[in-house]
Amino acid sequence: VDLKAMESLITKNTILLVGSAPGYAHGMIDDIPAIADMARKRGIGCHVDGCLGGFILPWLKESGVLDIPPFDFRVPGVTSMSADTHKYGYAVKGTSVVLFRNPEYRRGMYYVNTEWNGGIYASPSIAGSRPGALIATTWASLMSMGRDGYLKAAIEIGNMQKTIKQGIEEIEELELVGDSNTMVLAFTSSKFNIFSIKSLMGERGWNLNPLQKP
Repeated sequence: VDLKAMESLITKNTILLVGSAPGYAHGMIDDIPAIADMARKRGIGCHVDGCLGGFILPWLKESGVLDIPPFDFRVPGVTSMSADTHKYGYAVKGTSVVLFRNPEYRRGMYYVNTEWNGGIYASPSIAGSRPGALIATTWASLMSMGRDGYLKAAIEIGNMQKTIKQGIEEIEELELVGDSNTMVLAFTSSKFNIFSIKSLMGERGWNLNPLQKP
């Protein structure tokens, strides 16, 4: 994110600044310490969108397999984070989580409707109830993987990222889009149709995500 542009857009009506860890398209982690510092100095919230990286960045950082910068609650000023369990948490969809630095922030999630015909309706979130089966299967996935499982998977993914990144850098006709230090890599080509490359790679068993306007 362009920090100067972000700061220039802050007004008296701004209640929250958001950074990605990482961004989906390029795998780049925003400068969370700088964003959080801007928010902290103004007394507003700082949310880290960790939907993609929330369940793998901590393990990549702990293992040291990739150089992961600070991005979580260890950064002063970060007030909330999101993480998708169905990505690197290896669970089912519909159980993503949002975390808060303290209970005071969490209270803002509660939804209460005192005028509903059925009586007072209160829920921990606007979305309301979730199927218990989804929560149970997610818990089972987390317990099945365990600390060792997540750490092992992160190390394998991190090492594979370095192998693929080096391979792309060695192919003259390809170029990386950004300098990702996470599990996501983006690359393009100024010589060949990148979507044709994607199709040919698919025939070889690779599942690549095509993106526009890199």
